[in-house]
Amino acid sequence: MEVAGAHRGKVDVRSAATKRKELAQLASLFLKQHSAYDMIPVSFRLIVLDTKLLVTKALSTLVQNGVESAPMYDSAQTCFAGMLTTTDLVNLIQYYYSNFSYTEAIEDLGKVHLENYKELLLRFKSRQTNTLCANPLDTLYEVSRRLLATDYSALALVDEDTETGNDVIVSVLSIYRILNFMAVNIDDKKKLKQHSLYDMQIGTYSDLVTATMDASVIDVIRMFVDNNISVVPILDDGGVVLNVFAESDIILLAREGLLDELDISVSEALALRPDDYPGVHTCTQSDTLFSVLDTIRKTHVQRLIVVDDDIRPVGVVALSDVLRALIL
Repeated sequence: MEVAGAHRGKVDVRSAATKRKELAQLASLFLKQHSAYDMIPVSFRLIVLDTKLLVTKALSTLVQNGVESAPMYDSAQTCFAGMLTTTDLVNLIQYYYSNFSYTEAIEDLGKVHLENYKELLLRFKSRQTNTLCANPLDTLYEVSRRLLATDYSALALVDEDTETGNDVIVSVLSIYRILNFMAVNIDDKKKLKQHSLYDMQIGTYSDLVTATMDASVIDVIRMFVDNNISVVPILDDGGVVLNVFAESDIILLAREGLLDELDISVSEALALRPDDYPGVHTCTQSDTLFSVLDTIRKTHVQRLIVVDDDIRPVGVVALSDVLRALIL
């Protein structure tokens, strides 16, 4: 794949394929040697939402706890019932903002329980509830392939109570945690340093969606929904990357009680970020896979903006792009 301004010449397809296969063999072997159980911390907090909860209360729980997804549990059927995610919140905002007033939206959502959430989702978008799950004893390789077969970034680890046969939600496992675990524990880090994004052809370099600081928040939310993305690079008048607007910024607006003021500009919304917000992180196509994984591990970002020498965006690298390159 050739990107203007990034490199001269074209990728040697055969060489790139050989390098990708070599590295994927190493990473896949590592993932096959570890189970999802290895990823469960000794001490951690797990938020589980009962399907009897109202949608408004469930979404508020996500917002107040700063988490991007939480498993739902059907206490009547004693089973895992899917995942509630911040992407669902963004889709809800878009649907209700376009069709109703904020007051009507709150009144409507205030009557819907999570057990009816599937019908609510299908009302505004042909998107099924994330019911993806895995057993804690499944290998990380199996879990990774399951995640990459969907557009979800996390799944629930669900075990069975040996006495009752009921589902037991053990944890939530994300692509971020898998990559972080690999970056820390894989032995042969030398190979990660030998491969760049360019020769591995990692990332998306066409149809890049961008916005400016004066764009309204609701317009960016429409970009999220229409393009099935979760981050938009924010550029200045010269096309230089200034910042990014992400789904996590919607969570901040919700926490501030500003979901009825989505006509404010991106600039105003970004000013609400806390001082320790990670902000924008960029890379170039010449950056190695090792450096990209190191940045992801240290910053907890979900995507990196790929820029040229003039800090203009040429692509986006998502965590799923990186994991896909490391899987046979």
